[in-house]
Amino acid sequence: MAMHFKDLPSLAFRDAQRNTIRYCKQDSGRVDDRVYSDYKCKDYCPDVFRRIQELRNIDRSDYMMSIRSDLTLRKILSAGKDTRVIPVSTDDRLVIGIVPKSEKKVMLRVLPSYCFHLEMNRDSLLSILYGIHYMKPIGGPKVYFSVYSRVIPSDANIFRVFDLKGSWKGRKINKPRAKENIILKDMDFGFRFYLDPLIQEKLLGQIKHDCEFLEAQGIMDYSLLIGIALPPQNKDSVDSRSSYSEVTSSCHSPMNSNDSRNSNVQNTGYGDSSPVNSVDSRSFDSDRISSCSSEEVEGTQSIYSDISKELDSSKFRLGVGMPARTIRSKMIKAGHVPSTRSAGGLECADVVLYFSIVDIFQNYNLAKRLEHAYKSIKYDSKSIVTVNPKAYASRFQEFMSLVFHVDC
Repeated sequence: MAMHFKDLPSLAFRDAQRNTIRYCKQDSGRVDDRVYSDYKCKDYCPDVFRRIQELRNIDRSDYMMSIRSDLTLRKILSAGKDTRVIPVSTDDRLVIGIVPKSEKKVMLRVLPSYCFHLEMNRDSLLSILYGIHYMKPIGGPKVYFSVYSRVIPSDANIFRVFDLKGSWKGRKINKPRAKENIILKDMDFGFRFYLDPLIQEKLLGQIKHDCEFLEAQGIMDYSLLIGIALPPQNKDSVDSRSSYSEVTSSCHSPMNSNDSRNSNVQNTGYGDSSPVNSVDSRSFDSDRISSCSSEEVEGTQSIYSDISKELDSSKFRLGVGMPARTIRSKMIKAGHVPSTRSAGGLECADVVLYFSIVDIFQNYNLAKRLEHAYKSIKYDSKSIVTVNPKAYASRFQEFMSLVFHVDC
């Protein structure tokens, strides 16, 4: 069903529905006792979000049942201060983000323009916002939350996830531990992806359109959440072949970062039930790794010609299971030309990519301006995350042009 947000009355973007629900909660102090609790709920702009849900074939009734199930409500209420993302167990396509009231206000302010952008850009890489809600148990605190599309399917054969902003100060994970779900950052990143020429052109063009929209809305601090997966034919052999660390052990920059903070799946818009393992805990199929000279890299015939035929069809979506060829390189910085290892050739492999632009409602407010002023005194202003929306959009696009290349 086609979306036409212009057909909605302006009141739809200010509407809200209030409800009171009862759900059965297990009393943690006794095994068999159950108590019933009343909750006040509020759904913002329900008619608007119904249109967005139709875009991705999300049934409204199923959606409401998923976010108001006993299990989901308990997860929302028990979420700690550091918990930002909760997977929806009854629908693998959805994740819930706990948001402060200030961010909720930004979402509602941007919503009309956001809907128009989605309608005009069907291939937008912006994460899809399916709803804004709050719930309040009687006598308890009010919790605001939003519901997004899940970027990386839980059944994808993922061996790395990165959160990329195009900046490098404080963007490194210190000594990630084995067998830990973790998302790496810019300073840990050491890949270049080679795509079909038509796809690469379409991708960078869409990133430009999305960044222009975010800049116009005064938004910054967004990132590209990208999951790197093995192709389906390698799935059965992923745990029995040579260690993936042989390909990625030197991807990480030797530079030290005193501002490094650990990052896990709950802080970047990626559900914590997903099978993402840390450095050295997954494997490549050794038959899929080759050592190729730079001449061979540039002269390799593209394996993605069939996909280019689907660019205008409903089957193809940017950032959803996109095949690519990846080559290891040193850490990439916006404004710098990435270098690659020449001795012994370049290590390359076929991969599948899942990605989206996430955290798209961070306003460049007074607090962000003060943070920028303070950090600019200590560090190069181009290296820090907190810059004005125009500079942020420009740097982000430049960085993405260094990540995604044409596969000749």
